[in-house]
Amino acid sequence: MSKRRYVLGQPHLLRRRGKNKLWTGWLEGREISLGTADRAEAQRKLDELAAQPRSDEAASKRGGAEERAPSPDPQLLSALALLFAEYCRPPRHTKKTASSYAHRVSTFVEAMEKKNITRPDQVTFKVMSAYVRERSDEVSAATVNRDLTPIRQMFAFAKREGHIEKNPFKHEDFEELKLREPRPKPNALALSPRQVDAFLAKADEMAKPGYAMLFRLTAGSAIRIDEARHYEPSDVDVKRGLLTITPKKDWTTKGYRYRDIPISEKTIEALLAFVGVRDKMALDDKAVWNEIQRIRKAAKLPKFSIHDLRRAWASAMHANGASIKKVSVWLGHCAVQVTERYLRIFETDSTGHEFLPR
Repeated sequence: MSKRRYVLGQPHLLRRRGKNKLWTGWLEGREISLGTADRAEAQRKLDELAAQPRSDEAASKRGGAEERAPSPDPQLLSALALLFAEYCRPPRHTKKTASSYAHRVSTFVEAMEKKNITRPDQVTFKVMSAYVRERSDEVSAATVNRDLTPIRQMFAFAKREGHIEKNPFKHEDFEELKLREPRPKPNALALSPRQVDAFLAKADEMAKPGYAMLFRLTAGSAIRIDEARHYEPSDVDVKRGLLTITPKKDWTTKGYRYRDIPISEKTIEALLAFVGVRDKMALDDKAVWNEIQRIRKAAKLPKFSIHDLRRAWASAMHANGASIKKVSVWLGHCAVQVTERYLRIFETDSTGHEFLPR
């Protein structure tokens, strides 16, 4: 493959990262993962992303650029939060991450305004320490630490854009704000292939329309619920038995990672059938959770979530001989260490191990 001449600011391949040696690329001012170790495939995917029209280009195609509202005054915390929320919108972050950041920053601004702190230069280490103490009375230490991440990024963004003269989070004392989190317990629940089959059989009998197909495609491909909302029939390669998870025009995958997932014929049928009914279903987290609990109680199974079907698929694929690296790529994980927490060995009295038939 001939080398390309890199132009400053233009999309180009950067480097191979992680234990899986996956290529990353430079696109619209940020590094993104391309989810493949093959250089030619990485270049093809990068070209596809670069060819997609951005939101401002789409607006101009609809009939000219719309008049923008005057930008808010960044000297106020509330206005700075709005600018930061706009900055975090896709493709810089995924839609879910941008929404989470906006919510956490908004919570912080509301707490500051109750104390009559309305300007960024009024935020000090003492003020943040009090905020962390008050917040820790309401939520866990892990949530408090997650709240601090977008707040720090907001002040770094404000300093970089020239909205404030000094970033208070640059002070070394701010490293002490993070709370010590309790060591997470390993996930004791490991659905065996036999339990998964029992759940799917009961779902075929009593699930509401569409949910049985959702559970079957999740158990057979380990895709996330948000990915199930956005994949298209063209992403399913029937001949090769592969499902391609790739960013779309108005939606991005977690971490912008591409991946090809091996799937069975039954899973292909569920994937293609689910597309026709998903627009008529309630696919929010609460609705899916309630449906799973209703079915698993009837099947006399322990409490679990739809994400546990993803863990069960990963464990079964590893038990069938797939390496941890391959399973990590199929799941779309950023590191093998994340995948290791998913894997379980299923033992039985008769055969020693259970395997998920493909």
